[in-house]
Amino acid sequence: MLRSRALSVPEVTVAARELRADFEAVFERLAGEGDLVWMFAGEQRLLLVNGADLAREVLVDRAEQLVKPRSQAIVLGPPRPEPADGPIPVRAFRHALAGGLGSEREPEVLAAVAEAAERETAGWRDGERIRLMESLRRLGVRIACAGMLGAPVDDRDVGRAVDALRILDEQPRVVSGDGGRRFTRGGLRRARAAARLAAVAAGLVDRADVSRAGELTAVVRDLPALAPGLSDRELRQLVGELLLGAAGPLTQTTGWLLVRLASEPQAERSVRGEWEEVLVGHAAVGPELLPRLLLTRAFVREVTRLHPTNPRITRAALIDTTVGGERVPAHTRVVLNVNAINRDPRGYEEPLAFRPERWLDGRPTEHKLGYLSFGAGERRCLGEGPGVTALTALLPALARRRRFGFDELRVSETGRRQLADDTIASLRAR
Repeated sequence: MLRSRALSVPEVTVAARELRADFEAVFERLAGEGDLVWMFAGEQRLLLVNGADLAREVLVDRAEQLVKPRSQAIVLGPPRPEPADGPIPVRAFRHALAGGLGSEREPEVLAAVAEAAERETAGWRDGERIRLMESLRRLGVRIACAGMLGAPVDDRDVGRAVDALRILDEQPRVVSGDGGRRFTRGGLRRARAAARLAAVAAGLVDRADVSRAGELTAVVRDLPALAPGLSDRELRQLVGELLLGAAGPLTQTTGWLLVRLASEPQAERSVRGEWEEVLVGHAAVGPELLPRLLLTRAFVREVTRLHPTNPRITRAALIDTTVGGERVPAHTRVVLNVNAINRDPRGYEEPLAFRPERWLDGRPTEHKLGYLSFGAGERRCLGEGPGVTALTALLPALARRRRFGFDELRVSETGRRQLADDTIASLRAR
């Protein structure tokens, strides 16, 4: 129901059940209502931002007033103040993490991709049909641990992390707002996931080699000095969050890479031609070859544009403020519609078309914040660089000598938007 206002910003009421069923479909519909839309859902009045020009105002210009909430879930309960940050000084810690994810880690990221891919695909056979997501989760966990955290991981911990990732992938992105206090089966599953993740994190911390750069070094060596009151339990919880923050997006995006490779014949011919030229005589992508995989990297970027890990970025107003001249009261949630901004026809020619070549000459849009798949501003995803590197090497590692077929493409809608767990992929040798 669209209600008119004296101002130009429309107000739209959305049924909670519709938002829970598929909030991305709701956001896609509301993208056509204007750059700003007030959305009433449950007990919330959310400000939806659909324009790239306003994204800078939200993420950069008003970063002190519009802060990242503890959860990116869309909460339908009554507006509440956002809790203050815990004992960790966020800016100092992010600086330490950035040092562990610099370009000097590139060889280790590439080595982690090669080892994980070789291990996972060793048993794949021509003509076989596999449940793809289990394989992709194992790949994501191994690459995240060895390539980004900078720590070895054994098979038992891989299994624990995969189980936790599977459970947490299913968690709804739209919640009632009761804070998870009700006793539910989902709550029990989350508790099981947390316990398994804590066990993995404890092992990673115990085996940490702080002489090597990596996220784990920043946590184990640098964080205690930045937050001396941090408990061992909080430290392990943070390591678990970093692991999931890397492994989940790697898993999700790899699935979409393989789907697009199977469904976009022109783009497939282009990247396969590049592999035949660049990778001839090489078993894996090394640091000397990576800069030459321009089309493959462009393919990865186009997939992240059309299938972002996080299709919305949420901020909470600490105080009364404004966005685009619109008054935003304290405690209001401001939600950036990433899909709308990444596909805005004002910034992209044929925005819904899959065209990797648009990335070959740099950013394909004049809007500086017209591509928000990794966020922007001081909270921009620190793993963008190593993540894109890992995916650029992983795509040929999986598909260079085989093709993937999908008889029926099934997508998970209740939690993370990715291939459903029962998706079957058929393998054909090239």
